[in-house]
Amino acid sequence: MTKRKLTVAVTGLNNIDSPGPGIPVIRGLRDSEAFDVRIIGLSYDAMEPGLYMHDLVDKSYQIPLPSAGQDSLLTRLHYIHNTEKID
Repeated sequence: MTKRKLTVAVTGLNNIDSPGPGIPVIRGLRDSEAFDVRIIGLSYDAMEPGLYMHDLVDKSYQIPLPSAGQDSLLTRLHYIHNTEKID
């Protein structure tokens, strides 16, 4: 069976005592026998540990904090999507 190629953007890359869900989601996608995934990490903070797990995250981008507003987030996501072709 041929694996379906996907580019997936994932948030929640905090991997400390109270981890975000992103790292387990990425591990599940990487373990999938149905998908060949390219992972785009999205983070509010450049210090989130998941961004530096290069065996899990192929490329990363910073996104604006919620306080910046919806338009700011959508503009950034549009840029990321145009650059990475997120599925």
